[in-house]
Amino acid sequence: MGPIMTGVLLFHIALGLALVGSGGQPRRRVWVFALLSPLSILGAALFASDGRVDWVPQLDLELVFRLDGYARVFLGIIGGAGLAIFWHASRYFTPSRKATRFAGTMVLFAGAMAGLVTSDHLLGIFLFWEVTTITSYLLIGYSDEKAQARVAALQAALVTGAGGLAMLGGLVLLGREAGTFLVSEIITNPPSASLAWVLILVGAMSKSAQFPLHGWLPAAMAAPTPASAFLHSATMVKAGIFLVGRLGPAATETSWWQPTVMVIGFSTMLVGGWAAIRQTDLKLLLAHGTVSQLGFLFVLFGSGIPKALYGGLALIIAHAAFKATLFMVVGSIDLATGTRDLRALSGLARSMPGLFTVAALASASMAAIPLSFGFAAKEAAFDGLSGTFALPVAALASVLTVVYTGRFLIGGFGPAAPESEAVTGRPVTGALLAAPGILAGLGLVIGLAPGLVADIVESASGEKGKLVLWPGFVEPLWWSLASLAIGLVLLRRGEIVDFVQERLHSSRIPKSDRVFAAGVSGLVASADRSTSLIQNGSLPSYVTVILATVLTVPAVVALRGGVVVGVPAFGGPVEALLGALVVASAAGLIWVRGRFAAVILLGGVGYGVAGLFALAGGPDLALTQLLVETLVIGFFALVFRRLPAAFPKPIRRPSRVIISVAVGLFVFAVGLVMTGGNPATEVADGYLTQALPDAAGRNVVNVVLVDFRALDTLGEITVLVIAALGAAGLIRPLLRSEDGQP
Repeated sequence: MGPIMTGVLLFHIALGLALVGSGGQPRRRVWVFALLSPLSILGAALFASDGRVDWVPQLDLELVFRLDGYARVFLGIIGGAGLAIFWHASRYFTPSRKATRFAGTMVLFAGAMAGLVTSDHLLGIFLFWEVTTITSYLLIGYSDEKAQARVAALQAALVTGAGGLAMLGGLVLLGREAGTFLVSEIITNPPSASLAWVLILVGAMSKSAQFPLHGWLPAAMAAPTPASAFLHSATMVKAGIFLVGRLGPAATETSWWQPTVMVIGFSTMLVGGWAAIRQTDLKLLLAHGTVSQLGFLFVLFGSGIPKALYGGLALIIAHAAFKATLFMVVGSIDLATGTRDLRALSGLARSMPGLFTVAALASASMAAIPLSFGFAAKEAAFDGLSGTFALPVAALASVLTVVYTGRFLIGGFGPAAPESEAVTGRPVTGALLAAPGILAGLGLVIGLAPGLVADIVESASGEKGKLVLWPGFVEPLWWSLASLAIGLVLLRRGEIVDFVQERLHSSRIPKSDRVFAAGVSGLVASADRSTSLIQNGSLPSYVTVILATVLTVPAVVALRGGVVVGVPAFGGPVEALLGALVVASAAGLIWVRGRFAAVILLGGVGYGVAGLFALAGGPDLALTQLLVETLVIGFFALVFRRLPAAFPKPIRRPSRVIISVAVGLFVFAVGLVMTGGNPATEVADGYLTQALPDAAGRNVVNVVLVDFRALDTLGEITVLVIAALGAAGLIRPLLRSEDGQP
């Protein structure tokens, strides 16, 4: 058992549902309860241990928790960043029932992320993965009165949900080929499973906004800023990074995994970075910057290089700290000024000196300025890529990071353009300043003393890396300084960037949101076409589909498993006569044109079957059949008086004739199989043995109906009563009209 981790998850479920379903008066104190969520996750990171809990024992499904150093790093990120963000949210939101539901959904999301990063079972990972998809949909669509929020939530749900389904297929294939669904065992003895790795990679790409599936993340900035800070900088988007890092050591056994991950990651890094320097909305700038840095993390975690994983773990801690800080800074600016447009903001460094200091510290870490935590982590990452082509590519892409970081800081806190109306705003105090300030200060402290987290990173990666204050004059440092210098030059000479942007903007490169809109439109059109074919309102078409399914599915299983056909013993001339009656009546139904003649022939089939039941020793079944046939004939007689005397000319399509004949032969063959088999008699023997002592009845059939399977009988009676009432409702108007009543 894993009592601590199990307790944490159950606590999140209870607290989250209590807040979501709360109908009380809105109070700020709900965030006091919500803060227990990140605190409990931090406690799990410190004190929880491995364990397992039975989930569905009958199916051998269980929740298996693995609390190694790798999982503890992610738990620390979820809990640490969550603590600051939840505190910030307590002052960001005006108390309301809607904000209380938001807090509950954030708690449920945090619990799902904690379960995801600690799960050692493939299906457990998928379970928590999908919970994050659902809760993120609700958080992004918080402002459901706005079309932009609804569209963004749908886009995020469709992209990450489709990726999750692809990942599920990959996880199932991987588990079946490996012979186990435990991640720890799969890593020890990895299978080849090429298709499984492809599907898992697609799922990780969708969740971590990798190119070309990255468009949903900038669109998700329609969410409230606390959701953006928690989901889209510190936690949810790291789920795909976590997955490729966890399974990467096993996946690199395939030759194509490492180069594919690097191509995807660096493409995302360049696309996101270039888009970031084009933004005028501070929040969108950070969103595209997040896409860029997720691409770099994707390379570090998925490459399978141990030292790169070491650098990636250091960088992901730094990224969670500075990016969550900057998102909270933007939220505070938005509340204070009413805008996030960097072209309108002016002089915030003077009117909000505390917030500017916080933003400057976090920006220095994001741009990897020496003495910052981001610099130390980036040097560790570059050291992990030393000796590969990936190092110069990463340095080139990092130039864009420097440019959009400077654009964020200068645009948000510097002077506005002369022709724009300046917006200065009011000072930011309280949790709106303190919450991001704590994370920024933590980044400064770790930047000056990176040894504080070096042991944690080493334990998580299993590798001795280079997380130090000053790495020395080594190759990675020169690449870092080169990217920093080029970025500062481009930031200073902004006309160079503007020129290239204008040229690219005029090209016919489709935007991701347009591609998504076209994809959704195509999906809806395809659904309409398929619906018009399948649900066309034609009863014969529906019957054809049903019969074809009945014929195909069991037939395939029977042919693969083999069947035993037996020929029942001859029952004498009376049975032969009744059989001939049934066959002749059924054959006559094919050719008869009159409706009443068809009813008579249909009754002949039913009465013949009733006679066969009686001969086979089932008088109760025979009596039931006789009653049903008599009622059916009566109903038909009442209804057919209102219809033409003859059927319209039948349309005998070859496909329908073939299906009809095939279904008839299939049912005939099933009958022979059932009569020729040797079914187990344990249940029947049990009924015979227990009928008299348990139910005091010698008629076993009656005992079964009223004692052993009484609920089944009650259900059948209920159905018959409902059918009788419906029939009475249909017949009564006919009887009244015959009597001349209105």
